[in-house]
Amino acid sequence: MARSLIKNILLVVAVAAIATSVACVRSADEGGRVRDDLPLQRLRDGDLLFRCGVGTQSRVVTGLDTAGGEYSHVGIAFNDGGKWRVVHAVPGESADGVDRVKIDAVDTFFMTSRAVHGAAMRFKCDDATARRAAIRARRLAQQQVPFDHRYNWTDTTSLYCTELVQLAYQSVGIDLAAGRHATINLPVYRGTIVFPSHIAGNDSLSTIFAF
Repeated sequence: MARSLIKNILLVVAVAAIATSVACVRSADEGGRVRDDLPLQRLRDGDLLFRCGVGTQSRVVTGLDTAGGEYSHVGIAFNDGGKWRVVHAVPGESADGVDRVKIDAVDTFFMTSRAVHGAAMRFKCDDATARRAAIRARRLAQQQVPFDHRYNWTDTTSLYCTELVQLAYQSVGIDLAAGRHATINLPVYRGTIVFPSHIAGNDSLSTIFAF
């Protein structure tokens, strides 16, 4: 009985954490270092960047993922004049306090205060198709689409991280999630969540690098 009660409490805490972030939120350590050993030259436009953060919320969110995923945030890479950047939807990381789809340098996305581990993965499609998906994601950032705090998979007027990458690739005819999802039915949240593991589980993805 005690184990069951503890498990239920942890689930409630985990789902409550979703209300703050399905993404790996930043650590209180804003002085984290930039990782300078990542082989960014291997990237191409449209590659998916996965990370898992260093905070408690990151751990409870991945713990809630019954698929056993090791990542809890995902974005899309693109080359901007020789510099690699990532489009992603994340709360709590905007300078003006407004949560929206945003663009960061890949170095910032993977810095030690935001990622304990991460990976770059590539969908098996031609370069032009992947580039078009990245362009679609960039446009969503330029439109300042708000972050989806309701985690409503069917409403694309606001987006959380997996919604963003799904929508970008759907625009080029690719279904990353392919129906994979988790159904949550707890007092603090009831609905369908697509975790990064549901995207990473696509058989057409291959790992470019991981740390």
